[in-house]
Amino acid sequence: MSYYSLDTFFFVLIIQFQQSGKTVLSNFVAEATDLAGSEYRPTQGVRILEFESASLESDGQSSTLDVELWDCSGDTKFDECWPSIMTNVNGVLLVYNHDQPNHATDLEMWFTTFVAQQGLKESQCLVINNCKPSTSERRKTQLSPAVSKLTHVNVNLEENAEGARKEFQMFLGQLRGALSAKRDQEELSIIQ
Repeated sequence: MSYYSLDTFFFVLIIQFQQSGKTVLSNFVAEATDLAGSEYRPTQGVRILEFESASLESDGQSSTLDVELWDCSGDTKFDECWPSIMTNVNGVLLVYNHDQPNHATDLEMWFTTFVAQQGLKESQCLVINNCKPSTSERRKTQLSPAVSKLTHVNVNLEENAEGARKEFQMFLGQLRGALSAKRDQEELSIIQ
């Protein structure tokens, strides 16, 4: 069992398909780069970004957290690394672009592998449709029953970058609440 202060560390795994825009999104929320477009380069294995971020709690309060965001390649040639990457994850962001073939239909597999099999709660997962500037007319994406229960947001960094940042901060607040409840439960089980 690992112990850490809920104010200092969160390990968030961001994974999904190639060309979904997850690296640009990761860099943006970590304030690692500006939004200027660049040539597509697939993530090789995993990139780890460490940064401070605000979390927005359900009661409207804000606090600063240290975050490790693991930007994981969605390429199945790295699937042998996934069990190590998933160890002790606090939350998962599943990122897709509904304009890419099979992204929405394959969300179930990613959900099963990175959320359900790890015993994470629905509150520890956020599904993001990363709408790129070239994305066609916004349409309702058909999601599987398991994935449709999860919180699902559409983001477009060029049209509403701060909205994307706020969604991430609210997700961190949700994670903080879930982990606080888990810690309280562990402490109660020790006392009893």
